[in-house]
Amino acid sequence: MARIALAGFLHETNTFAPLPTRLEDFTHGGGAYACLLVGEEIFRYRGQHINRGAAGFINRAEALGHEVVPLAFAAAEPANQVTWDAFETIMGIIADGLKGKGPFDGLYLDLHGAMVVENFIDGETEILRVCRELVGDIPITVSLDLHGNISRESFDLASVMTGYRTYPHTDVYQTGERCAEAMQLMLEGRQVFKAFRQIPFLMPLTTQSTHTEPVRSLMEFTEQTKKKTGMISASFLPGFAPADLPHTGPTVLTYAYTQKAADSAADGIYDAILSREAEFDVHLLTPELAVEKAIEWARKSSKPIVLADVQDNAGAGGTSDTPWILEALIRQNAPRTALGVVFDAEAANAAHAAGEGSQVTLGLGGKLTPGQTPFIGTFTVKRLFEGEFLAAGPMFNGMPADLGKMANLQIGNVEVVVASSRTQANDQSYFKVLGIEPTEMQILVLKSSNHYRADFEPIAGEIIPVDAPGAFFEDARKTPYKNLREGIRLGGKGLSYRKRK
Repeated sequence: MARIALAGFLHETNTFAPLPTRLEDFTHGGGAYACLLVGEEIFRYRGQHINRGAAGFINRAEALGHEVVPLAFAAAEPANQVTWDAFETIMGIIADGLKGKGPFDGLYLDLHGAMVVENFIDGETEILRVCRELVGDIPITVSLDLHGNISRESFDLASVMTGYRTYPHTDVYQTGERCAEAMQLMLEGRQVFKAFRQIPFLMPLTTQSTHTEPVRSLMEFTEQTKKKTGMISASFLPGFAPADLPHTGPTVLTYAYTQKAADSAADGIYDAILSREAEFDVHLLTPELAVEKAIEWARKSSKPIVLADVQDNAGAGGTSDTPWILEALIRQNAPRTALGVVFDAEAANAAHAAGEGSQVTLGLGGKLTPGQTPFIGTFTVKRLFEGEFLAAGPMFNGMPADLGKMANLQIGNVEVVVASSRTQANDQSYFKVLGIEPTEMQILVLKSSNHYRADFEPIAGEIIPVDAPGAFFEDARKTPYKNLREGIRLGGKGLSYRKRK
């Protein structure tokens, strides 16, 4: 039996977002994110098949006969850079655990892969550097979000890194299991050889879903490569473009029993990705055209038409409060529509003060992104909710969620889900808790880039990604980068990045 330390510290950082990520964002939780857990508090995941890497690792490692020593687990909604106070506080808990509860035979880290700490410091590299200094030459396995931007240094510091294989991320638990199995091989004395490849172009979020091409086939090819060659692990990470770092972008990570096998697999996956490069392009409609098309299609469809507000996605650091699509819906007198999730605690508080059935005139959203203004209107307070409820979709099934004070505010034919915590629309429960049955709507507007697909795609007639202004540009050619590496292409077959003189 081995003693394996476990820690989780996850954040996806959009360095162009207007909101910073503070310590309280990790300690208070929100949405389906748990508050900071320390020590044996993490064992709430033991025995549960919930979609977290830590849960998968604990259950699989203990089934293999090992002792798991939990140190800390923290995650926060994506936003701008993590403050030093937040980073040092949480890393301090992890470091104290590594120093005080050891020695250990292995370490498992549940990370994201795209954390940026104040002053553009790569979070995962710093986490791994600190941990490696403390634990020495023992196996370190790392689970990563599919959107990780992986530096060569962090790759070298870790023994094995394994990424999610799905977007929407429905295999997070299984990724933790894969890390436990890789740990077992190394504890048995098996030598691991590895290869790292950076893909030379950025991939827009809307092109990265494993429900659609080209990533669906590329992820299948990656898995087939692993199975055919008997490798330990093979990961294709499409990356997270709204992060202004030199190593931002897609990567391929392979692990095998020989260096030749690792290199051959990495080269094969790399070549397959480049053969599909032209497909990684942006195709969005303006809010006016998107709403016009949705109204037209809704007349003929028995299922709701989904408008994806991809650039106001809280899950990519968006403020989740922009008004552009709402304005277009009202101008065009859209039929029965539900829109969410709008982050506006001020509006939610006003609705709760007024009570169900009341009329409230207020400015909704448009408060957090520079250059935007609220949508001014008179709304009917149709339903109110406050407290904890259970998410029911494939990503968070059975996990408790709490968005603070929530309100269903109706104007015209549009019902708006308003919440006091920022989160993306990735679960139908966020609507149902306010009396909205998504399947009964003609149009659904979801502030999400791709995670909405897990729970909403099965009920959708058509899906239309929308080019409404938000906290990041889906088209990297419009993004004001300063720190990207020279020569990386800004999208498939796009312009090469050159630093401004």
